[in-house]
Amino acid sequence: MGRHDRSIKIAFNKTSGEILDADKVFDITKDAFQIRRKYHEKNLELSCCECEQDLMVSGSKYDRLHFKHKPGHDFCILADGKLSPYDHEKLTAILKAKESDRHKELKNKIGVLLKIVSGVDLNTIQIDNKFIVKDNEKRRPDVYCKYQDKELVFEIQLSDLSLGYILSRQNFYKKHGMYLIWILDNFDIHNQGTLERDIKYLAKYENFFKLDEKSETLKLDCDYKFPFLTDDNKLLTKWLNNSVTLNELKFDSEVFQVYFYNYGDNKIKTETLQKQKVEELKEAERKRREQVKLENAEKTAKKIITKIADFRKKKSQNFDIISIEIEELDDFELGILNKTLDLRGKSKSPLIKWIDEATQDDVVFLSFILKTNNIELDIYSTENGRTPLQALFENENIHKTMPALYLFKTGYRLTENDKLTLSKFKDEQKITEENFHIFNFCNNLKDRNLVSDVVRFSKLLFIVETVRKEQMVWYNYTKGNVWVSFANNAIQSYSEYWEYVELVFKRFGFWDKLIQLDKKGTFQKKVEQFYSKMPRQKYDFDEVFNDLYPKDGI
Repeated sequence: MGRHDRSIKIAFNKTSGEILDADKVFDITKDAFQIRRKYHEKNLELSCCECEQDLMVSGSKYDRLHFKHKPGHDFCILADGKLSPYDHEKLTAILKAKESDRHKELKNKIGVLLKIVSGVDLNTIQIDNKFIVKDNEKRRPDVYCKYQDKELVFEIQLSDLSLGYILSRQNFYKKHGMYLIWILDNFDIHNQGTLERDIKYLAKYENFFKLDEKSETLKLDCDYKFPFLTDDNKLLTKWLNNSVTLNELKFDSEVFQVYFYNYGDNKIKTETLQKQKVEELKEAERKRREQVKLENAEKTAKKIITKIADFRKKKSQNFDIISIEIEELDDFELGILNKTLDLRGKSKSPLIKWIDEATQDDVVFLSFILKTNNIELDIYSTENGRTPLQALFENENIHKTMPALYLFKTGYRLTENDKLTLSKFKDEQKITEENFHIFNFCNNLKDRNLVSDVVRFSKLLFIVETVRKEQMVWYNYTKGNVWVSFANNAIQSYSEYWEYVELVFKRFGFWDKLIQLDKKGTFQKKVEQFYSKMPRQKYDFDEVFNDLYPKDGI
């Protein structure tokens, strides 16, 4: 058996009170002979430094002496063969340290100070003389006591510990419902070694304890990690120190750990606070951006409104540059512009006021206001029962056509009074018959974007209306066969749209009547000639035609 094969490295000499180191005494021939002789003469009583059971001096077939438990001994961690050579070496060093003056001093101080701690059962205080035996395992803590309804064990460590040893102690005490407090005498909190890191990371609390020897009562110096947020919301940690009594400690009955400050839970709380602050900062930044956006939109709105007022004052005949600026606004900016303009919901209609005050030089301004769809304008508000259209036709200082068309384009629909006014003005020849019908076409449009098509194709629409009503609309044929003349003009003047004209004749049941009226066959000849050299047809009339005369509406 080599030196590294000795399972029991040290033994306690009960006679002399000294610790014998197997690697020293057995490798020196003279010392080995004396130890062996004393043992066989029964002048040497040896015990295990871990379990205190008797040891014997034994030899191997290679005559290598070593310490050994006697047959039939109880469990001892040094004898079960599960320790690695490293763990075995570390445990031996711990057992040696337990007999040092410093180790004895600390455990005796703790034991004495426990006697004056309220809640400690004096009869239970044991200083390195109590074996806790559970399930064929036993441990001898440095200090043991009962505090309130809890069992406490103190383990004092002056040197490095192996993780295996730490786990064996911790798991044993946890398994049997005892609270283990490690008392670390020498450690550097800012330059932690293996021992400190192993103990720290075995518990989420990350507390270190040592005896506060300046206190006349039992207090423990606790170093604990403290999470905090910087001014710029970064999560950092720092080590703090506090001298605490047993009464100030908290006991985790789930993992049987003792702590003063719960680093794990407080870190989670601090992280939650950090996230909350991140959201608060995001919200603050969002509000700041919204405020900047609002201020910029208000400035833009005031700038546009000032420019409109300036152009109007100067009787400008071109507002296109302002129209372009308004078209380039986003929805939010448009909302602010209309809120600032505040043209809706007024007790007195701004539109009627502008119309009443307008001269011909103001028509471009009125057209600009009406045709700019993004400007929210109440086109239906009245003043003393007068509608905007009535006000427009009552103002003798302006031409009405363009403003009226833009009014229809905004979606304006004729009231009964409007219709009476238009009829009256037509009869009084204050408006042309052409415009009278155009305004009525515009009023009937479902899609007001087609107002310009009504104007463009007004003559074609007059043909449709004439056929539909079998009454001349705008056209004025008075001599001869007026309907044949009307049809001849239609096929000649609107040959590129003849498909629509013919469709109208047939759809309204006028075609057969027309053939009967064509006694001389002039219309029929024109039709025959037309189809022999039929011009290319156009279909840009289609949208306005289908809007005003849908198939299911005829």
